Amino acid sequence: MINNSWDERFNKQEYIYGKEPNVFVKSMLQDHPSCDVLTIAEGEGRNAVYAAELGHRVTAWDYSSVGLDKLHQFADSRNVKVKTKLVDLAQEIDFRENQWDVVMNVFGHIGDASVRQRLMKGIKTMLRPGGVYIMEVYSDRQLPYRSGGGKDIRLLYTPCEVLQIFADWQIKYFYYGEVERYEGKLHTGLGHVIQLAVYKPTD
Repeated sequence: MINNSWDERFNKQEYIYGKEPNVFVKSMLQDHPSCDVLTIAEGEGRNAVYAAELGHRVTAWDYSSVGLDKLHQFADSRNVKVKTKLVDLAQEIDFRENQWDVVMNVFGHIGDASVRQRLMKGIKTMLRPGGVYIMEVYSDRQLPYRSGGGKDIRLLYTPCEVLQIFADWQIKYFYYGEVERYEGKLHTGLGHVIQLAVYKPTD
């Protein structure tokens, strides 16, 4: 039974965003010491499986049970384990303190600005001191590019909201501009993104 639009989208044999990890995630995570990693809006699992292959202890959240089932199939094929949890990020969530060393969000476009801000504040709570939040999402300038993402500008991130929320943290990397992405059929070509790698203070 198909429960939501993401279940319908993922309900096919192919991996619609491919099986290779996101380029930015790969650059940020490949040399990171083994730790507890949470991937949110993870879909079919390409970034979670990559992190697990690096030796991290990985948990993935997504709104689609079909996507999470495909994630487990993918992980099994690569001989790694990923814990999963069915989570609707647009709803109120109990963000437990100091639970993760890394949280990753790759093209997780959930709700309007109020939902995004609640989620990012929750991520600040969940990360342990010294932990890092890694994010690549489409920006508010993405719509004319037609290379991926939703068609509703309310779902797109702005640089101001991201920088305001993380102003009191150590920003290792921030980028607002164009990148080329070839991730399955739905992220193809030149797009406009926000990339962020930001560390939680240790004191």
